[in-house]
Amino acid sequence: MKTVIMTEGMHCNGCETRMVNALTQIEDIKGAKADAKSGKVVIKHTHESTVDEAKRLIVDIGFEVKA
Repeated sequence: MKTVIMTEGMHCNGCETRMVNALTQIEDIKGAKADAKSGKVVIKHTHESTVDEAKRLIVDIGFEVKA
């Protein structure tokens, strides 16, 4: 499945890379794409519970998750 998570705090390609590298360390995430301009992060995963784990990680690495 594919889930879109809206975030705040990414400003550049470096932020996008940091986001993708962190998210792909989660075992269930098979792919991730981040766009600093829109704040959109797309993850490909197989379990719904992975979304909450991804959101916690995004906050842990210094970005915000929009409600």
